[in-house]
Amino acid sequence: MAVTLKDIAKRAGVSATTVSLVLNQGSNSRISEATRDKILHIVKELGYQTNKTPQPLPLTIPPTIGLVFTDITNPFFTTIAAVIENVASRYGYNIILCNTQKNIKKEKEYLDVLSRRRVDGLIIAPVDDQKSDLADFVKRETPLVFIDRCPAGMKSVNAILLNNVEGAYLATKYLLDLGHRRIGFIRGRKNVMTGKERLQGYYRALHEYDIPIDEQLICDGLFTTEGGQNATNTLLDLSSPPSALFSSGGVMSVGALIEIKQRGLVMPRDLSFISFDDEKWCLLTDPPLTVIAQPVNEIGTEAAQLVIQLIQGWGTETSQKIILKPTLFERGSCAQYPAIKN
Repeated sequence: MAVTLKDIAKRAGVSATTVSLVLNQGSNSRISEATRDKILHIVKELGYQTNKTPQPLPLTIPPTIGLVFTDITNPFFTTIAAVIENVASRYGYNIILCNTQKNIKKEKEYLDVLSRRRVDGLIIAPVDDQKSDLADFVKRETPLVFIDRCPAGMKSVNAILLNNVEGAYLATKYLLDLGHRRIGFIRGRKNVMTGKERLQGYYRALHEYDIPIDEQLICDGLFTTEGGQNATNTLLDLSSPPSALFSSGGVMSVGALIEIKQRGLVMPRDLSFISFDDEKWCLLTDPPLTVIAQPVNEIGTEAAQLVIQLIQGWGTETSQKIILKPTLFERGSCAQYPAIKN
């Protein structure tokens, strides 16, 4: 039986595309010298015979990276997708963007499509920490990079993450330092790592200041605009409402601000407000929002570079989990408690 590119790729621990690049472009390819030498040694060892007849098809189909995100209408994922596309194109890679809409069934369908397409690498923000099915990609040793969250059951993963606990801690501590003691927390989804970690940061700050946890002050916003508005409505209708709100996601903050405006409340005179995520519109509110910013450009760049390195066989010995730092930007939506009302 004739030796194939897949045979060589399996032996070398790289993708068939990487083998093709080495055989067709030689030293002009972007593959590391060590990986190139390894592939050429296996080619010689297995006696692989290249077809002398011109074969334009492999050269006209660039390697492809699949992006599987939960909500591309969310500026966080939109920006990251754009950054990844820019980096990937510089290296000659195409991308396929899949929007799961936070639906585990839709995620499985997209993963099946990408598996059949034999994408060279995958960057994914899974819908659910427990239920995402990546078995086919793991079995084929397809390079995988997680962003924003990663599954709880996988022991060794490549991931670009944010220190969500620290971000939520900074936001809550900032409000506590302003004198607020009843701080409403609009949390994301319970089954997602980001939602759970941001709640931990909120708890951590309250514990540090010896503030008892009041579960009435924690409302689910589900990382949606409607959820953010509903949570804000619930919190402000309490018999003893919060003096400050912390929305743990930018999309939820939009809904929260809609509710605040509909009630005729003025920030920070009537209510202090801080948001996770620094999006362009945060500068357009009156006053501009105090926020916890994620380094979205860095997340996208790191994810793209890491998956390309894995595809090309660089740094594959150990998994890499890169945890980036959040930043607090103080603007005008928070005030000392009690606020001086004119």
